[in-house]
Amino acid sequence: MSGTVTPSFSLSATGHTAGYLKVGDSTNSSGWATFHLPIINLNSGSAPKVLVIGGNHGDEYEGQFAAADLAAKLDLAKLRGQIIVIPCLSLPASYASTRLWPTGENFNRLFPGDENGSIAQKLAHYLATELIPYCDAVVDLHSGGRGHYFFPSGTASVPTTGDGAASLLDNVTAWQTEYAIIFPSQPRTNVTALLPGFAAAAGKSIFTAELGGAAVATARSVGIAKRGLAGVLSRIGVTSSGEDKPELRTKKFVDMRAPEAYHNAPEAGLYENLKPAGSAVRAGELIGRIHFTDSPNRPAVDIQANCAGVIGVIRGYPRVKVGDCIAVIGPVRETID
Repeated sequence: MSGTVTPSFSLSATGHTAGYLKVGDSTNSSGWATFHLPIINLNSGSAPKVLVIGGNHGDEYEGQFAAADLAAKLDLAKLRGQIIVIPCLSLPASYASTRLWPTGENFNRLFPGDENGSIAQKLAHYLATELIPYCDAVVDLHSGGRGHYFFPSGTASVPTTGDGAASLLDNVTAWQTEYAIIFPSQPRTNVTALLPGFAAAAGKSIFTAELGGAAVATARSVGIAKRGLAGVLSRIGVTSSGEDKPELRTKKFVDMRAPEAYHNAPEAGLYENLKPAGSAVRAGELIGRIHFTDSPNRPAVDIQANCAGVIGVIRGYPRVKVGDCIAVIGPVRETID
């Protein structure tokens, strides 16, 4: 239980309730300050209970729009459980238009948090000890932020062994996107420090997606996010459309688990995408160039595809340093082992 974060209303309240998560703070201007994070509760008084999160990273906007739209417009007559919505989890980062909090913290690496730490750590602890245990399913909406653009897709980090793979693969198809992107666990990262990884380890049903990015939320990408979220909530069974329509399911997977899927900048400069996200490419095909605008006689460096497949991720903004990810490519598969 958290002693430093409290909601401004009871989560057991039925109907539509809006308020804040109130976090103890102390600032230069106020020794007894309170940080307020908006939260909305939509509750029919029954199960399942679902936590919907946008803005885990501040500059990922599609999910923030989709979560806010859901909270504002959901017809309670179609609600078959409880949906708790946090439209923007990393609110200070969203204000700053950055991935990370102004403190430099990456919210998606803070779990299980610290109730006596920073504001972000206190919030992570509250989610870890109260909100996530309270819910049956967690929906975490992402996009590429400034650094990357994803071909809008449901996503899953699927282990090569274990009982969790089948349910993750089933969940990822609920987004109704053309492709689902399958990732490995991130190297050199404790998977349970990530919000979805922590929730999965707690036995919760996890739904994640990457729905655009490059810090540009277009009508298309936001529309995909809203439709995908609606599909996920319908799959969980917490909403009902009231209509008898066949369910759309993603049927193609882009498998990005191989090391050669990841393309990193070998030089610092300006990276030019030569292929759009969603393009099919051959191994060795030219996909981009790094330009050196501060060196008038230096030729650009060509970047070739390490493998054949579909480009699921391209660079968001051009400036890169050595080691920055500039593209991710994976083969398309009908099934994932």
